[in-house]
Amino acid sequence: MANHMTFTNTFKVQSIERLKNSRNGNPKFKFNFDNGMEMVTPTDAGWVYALVPSQIEGTTIKIKYKTARKHYEILGIA
Repeated sequence: MANHMTFTNTFKVQSIERLKNSRNGNPKFKFNFDNGMEMVTPTDAGWVYALVPSQIEGTTIKIKYKTARKHYEILGIA
């Protein structure tokens, strides 16, 4: 099993895009940041239900994230 590096940084959210639900029917989002980075929420993470994209877009938030195979995955929002 590969080791994934974990980071915490502050980013300005440019937009949030709703992705297809997981196989279990849970929501998933892709965050686009003003620096060009993109990150996705984890599959089947319960905290994703509490996200309200319209309240987050355009704001600066602190995010804990990790490197995954082909993308960055958000572990939590502070």
